[in-house]
Amino acid sequence: METSQQQNTFDARDYLQVIRKRKWFILVVALTAAVLGGIYAVTYPKRYRATAWVVVYTQPETFFWGPGQQSRGQRSRQMSLDTQAALAESNEVARAAAERLESRTAHQIIASAVEIADSITARAFPPDRIRIQAIHKSELHTVGFVNATADSFVDLSAEYWRAEDSAAVQFLEKQLLSTEGELQKALEDKQTKQRQWGIVSPDASQTAAGMLRTYESSLEEAQTNLAATESVSTALEQQLAELHNSPISEQPVTNPYRTSLEAQLGTARMTLAQLQTRFVPDHPAIQQAKLQIEELSKQIAEEPEFVRQKQVVDQARLDELSQQLATNRMQAASLRARISVLLSLITKTRSKAMSLTEKQNLLQQDQYEVGLHEQTYEALLQELQNRRLQKAAKPGTADVLDRALRATPMEVNVFRSILFTGMLGLVAGIAFALLMDVLDTAIHTPDDIVQHTEVDFLGVIPLSESERTGPLTLEAPRSPPAEAYRTLRSNINFATLDNPVRTFLVTSAGSGEGKSRVLANLGVVFAQAGQSVILVDSDLRRPILHRLFDVDSTPGLTSVLMGEITVQDALQQTQTENLRVMTSGPLPPNPTELLDSRRMDDFIAEVAGHADMIFFDCPPSIMLADSMVLSAKLDTSILVAESGHVTREALNETVRLIDRARGDILGVVLNKMDISRAGYHYYYYYYYYYEQQRPTEEASDIDGSTDRVPTLPTTQSSEPDEQDRPTEADTDQGNSVH
Repeated sequence: METSQQQNTFDARDYLQVIRKRKWFILVVALTAAVLGGIYAVTYPKRYRATAWVVVYTQPETFFWGPGQQSRGQRSRQMSLDTQAALAESNEVARAAAERLESRTAHQIIASAVEIADSITARAFPPDRIRIQAIHKSELHTVGFVNATADSFVDLSAEYWRAEDSAAVQFLEKQLLSTEGELQKALEDKQTKQRQWGIVSPDASQTAAGMLRTYESSLEEAQTNLAATESVSTALEQQLAELHNSPISEQPVTNPYRTSLEAQLGTARMTLAQLQTRFVPDHPAIQQAKLQIEELSKQIAEEPEFVRQKQVVDQARLDELSQQLATNRMQAASLRARISVLLSLITKTRSKAMSLTEKQNLLQQDQYEVGLHEQTYEALLQELQNRRLQKAAKPGTADVLDRALRATPMEVNVFRSILFTGMLGLVAGIAFALLMDVLDTAIHTPDDIVQHTEVDFLGVIPLSESERTGPLTLEAPRSPPAEAYRTLRSNINFATLDNPVRTFLVTSAGSGEGKSRVLANLGVVFAQAGQSVILVDSDLRRPILHRLFDVDSTPGLTSVLMGEITVQDALQQTQTENLRVMTSGPLPPNPTELLDSRRMDDFIAEVAGHADMIFFDCPPSIMLADSMVLSAKLDTSILVAESGHVTREALNETVRLIDRARGDILGVVLNKMDISRAGYHYYYYYYYYYEQQRPTEEASDIDGSTDRVPTLPTTQSSEPDEQDRPTEADTDQGNSVH
């Protein structure tokens, strides 16, 4: 949790540190911007500026009166002042201004609409003013551009406000002509149908319906009369047949009284049928006819049907019956003819009535359409009159308040331009510096180790400008870097106070980070403190300890592992008391397998008994597996990270690899740190210590006892990678172990 909180902490001191670290970059950016600003100010062409003011009016509500209508108001469209300012800068206004300038008789100016639009700017000043400015290299053109633009804006603004009414008038006129044509066509269609169908009165269909009802009533009456006549004719035919067939003898004959009663009954029934067609069932005449029929029916029932009498053919009676039968037959034929005629008339009249109804409905629909067209025509005509009045009564919406009389030259202040661009460049440089620092993932300071890793920080080794072949603690023992190694020695002692450690692995994430020199100088300072120290060069790929201490590379570690010599024989004494070195020996073809062997375990156990502290040099951890193998066999590991070279990801990956190998990490040493760029507190300490030690170092140089301490570093430099790489002679000496 502490690491997470530290990673999110970034206060003002961190910003100042970033600015201090990249001050030259920020200064270069600021100076470049200032120089460019000065060049722009000096080379800026001479320009003129002219200004015109336009006042904009708000459109009120206008009222119109139509015939037979109340007052009618319509609110005009409103346009914001900013929108009208944009209209003043539009290409349409510029085109109109160009035409206006070209058409002038005096002081004619030929300019394109693009040139005018590029030189014009407009700004709204609420509540009702617009400032129009023109900037151009010609004084005459500047004044002409701004005044022509102001006049064109006023004209186009008025046209804009009237455009709605003009468009409405044109639309209404077109619609009025179209509606008039449709009305005329509807009237002509109606009149044509009336002429074709012969319909003059709108009640023709009602007249046809009345005639139909009359014909139907006459038909019912004729059918009733026909039924009665046919009944009488049947009775007469029966009587005539009986007269012709009766013999002259006494025999049963039809009761004449009964026959008379039956005739009367038939007549009464026919009368009832006629009455029923004319009156309702409850009418008195119908009731009386029904009573008469009942009385006749009773009398017929009381009289016998036949009586016995002599049958004698009565010629007079026969002639009478024949005459009656002929008369009834003529009446029946006449009724049938009447019924036929009535049926024909009814069919024709019904068809005509239906046709007249349909046609009358169609004519009514046409009349409805004619009415709609008339209403639409009247409404459009009224609206057209109102729009014409509104267009004629609407005033303009803008006027030129102040015209430009002359143009003023525009001068660029060189000092202000340089100051402004310089400040802008300074801000940009700081922003870029902070961005570069955020994107930079390299380890530069101890704070980066604390914030971005989970291992302890052991110490920092300052960057040294001088090129030395041996350990710096021997060649310049009183220099600040040498003192830093002594501080590192104290930190290691404190870190191992509760848990004494005998064997140390010194490695790094990548090559060229100075791990071998750190190991050599640590061995020197621990030996100078009175402890017995052995330095083992277990880098079986690019050994370097033999060059740092100027000793033979063979025999060495591989010789001991192969059993060629003993550990005591492989140890070489250095010029520092209590410090011995075991070089790599001949280089094997399989370094990792050799370091991971049982012989290496036995060697570590044996060499631990020959000294208080044993430091093992090892190849870089990320590229090779040697360090992981040794980290599991030794007590602890010390990681060396070059300032500004190794990234956070690489250092964390090294820690992860050693943890996976079950190795222990004592901490990280930050090597080759440029104190002048690291921070004010590191720089202050280095400067103070150097000034305090300088007289002593100069005195030592006079005596020739030690090397002169280099001057305070001003530029960053690093030890070349070749110092950690073996020479060709060293490679030749490292023969393969068999």
